Amino acid sequence: MPTQTPALHRLTAHRRTVVICLHWSAVMLILTMVKGGISAPWVLSIFVAVIALWSAITVTCGLLGRPGPKLSAPMRRAYPWIHRLLHLLLGLTAGAIALRLIGHPLAWLDAWILLLVTLCAGTFHAMFHFWRHTALYDGALRLITPRFMHKWL
Repeated sequence: MPTQTPALHRLTAHRRTVVICLHWSAVMLILTMVKGGISAPWVLSIFVAVIALWSAITVTCGLLGRPGPKLSAPMRRAYPWIHRLLHLLLGLTAGAIALRLIGHPLAWLDAWILLLVTLCAGTFHAMFHFWRHTALYDGALRLITPRFMHKWL
């Protein structure tokens, strides 16, 4: 195993914290947009920036989470692909919102519909990880929640 340079070590040490912040920011922004019915331009712009940064980190460094040994073999194989699909859906949603922001919305790709589909997929994603955490006792929620919340998990 090659040794990491100090800069790379600092990057990987803080990557989880950055991804946790981006993850929860995306959740809160999606809820804000759904509540506001595709909100103010500044909210839309922040959402696009958050997803662009998160996508760049994922493309360059790979997925952060791993399936864990308590999942069945088929679920372990499906786990990274399902998460890649979630990232793709987030990217499509952010792309449709960005196009809408610059005044070129796509007729066949409605930002509002994509936002609702993303919210639905995110809800199933959360339910899956809640199930993992409570039924399999594998600590799945500890991976994506801030440390100060771990005492309640």
